[in-house]
Amino acid sequence: MKKKYLIIAVFILLLCVGCAKEQDNNPADIREDEQEVVQKPDEEPAEVQPEVNDPISEIDLSLKPNELGEIMIIMYHGIGEEESDWQRTPENLRKDLQYMYDNKYRMISLNDYAKGEIKTEAGFTPIILTFDDGRQNNFNLIEENGEMVLDTDCAIGILEEFKNKYPDFNVTASFFLGTNLFGRKEYAEKKLNWLIDNGYDLGNHTYSHNEMAELNPDEIQIEIGSVNNIIKQYLPDYAVETLSLPLGSNPKDEFIESMLEGEYDGNKYNTIAVLDVGWRPAYSPFDILTNFNSLYRVTASEINVDNCGIYDYFKQYDENKRERFISDGNPDVVTIPKRHNEYLNMDIVGDRIVNVY
Repeated sequence: MKKKYLIIAVFILLLCVGCAKEQDNNPADIREDEQEVVQKPDEEPAEVQPEVNDPISEIDLSLKPNELGEIMIIMYHGIGEEESDWQRTPENLRKDLQYMYDNKYRMISLNDYAKGEIKTEAGFTPIILTFDDGRQNNFNLIEENGEMVLDTDCAIGILEEFKNKYPDFNVTASFFLGTNLFGRKEYAEKKLNWLIDNGYDLGNHTYSHNEMAELNPDEIQIEIGSVNNIIKQYLPDYAVETLSLPLGSNPKDEFIESMLEGEYDGNKYNTIAVLDVGWRPAYSPFDILTNFNSLYRVTASEINVDNCGIYDYFKQYDENKRERFISDGNPDVVTIPKRHNEYLNMDIVGDRIVNVY
């Protein structure tokens, strides 16, 4: 009898242990704070909101950005052995470029300036280089070991030297052409295509180099349209948008429209920037004082400049006698000191963010 009770007791004990294990393995009995969160198949994940960057908060005001400061458009002509009013020696062009680089000037194109597209690094000043007349010493090829190679002492040779030496210099320039396309005609197509492929721009310097003030609307269109059509023969998809006035002569007020828009031999032209000759820096493209139909330039010379040459203005900026454009580093933001607020041209600013401090 005792054996029988003992067997029954063992059986009951085993039964209890089995039930306890089954309860331990039952998910319904797991405490709520230990449960794993399982996403239902039809439940979409919570949307992650992207971080919104405030471009103004990223502007470094310690650099004293001033995008209503002046920008120099430098006027070069020839590059040759002897220095003169209209010619710089290769050594002096190198001196000019080295000074620009060492003193925080960085090149931009005239086309970008006219559109207000300033992509200069924060704390640096944009500068624009222009060359008039399309002289052979601007872009010269010489024979070397039976091949035609770039003359290292022509304007392009020196600019390319600095481009390779200082990649952050953003080397570029605008070359204003008439009927002379850098000398020897057999290389014209090669040179023009090379310039565009390597980040340079072409502008119009008129067909006859006559004073615009003496021309009627038809004659103005012939002068501009003829050169544009010559360039189009070599660069059919390139739009010439800039004009350098011969002798700085502006057309009569009633004929300005013919300078800005016209048509010749079936080809239309549209001019967004017109350059005068010398004598002072240009205003910022965002300044209400800027007249894109008559932009100031600074002569790249140290001879007969009447205190208005390139180094006269460099010195004035160094001595804080003039205010130069200081970039905020963001092409979509225009940063200006509060004292210049009244000069801001909102038509040019457009959709850009204005940052006044």
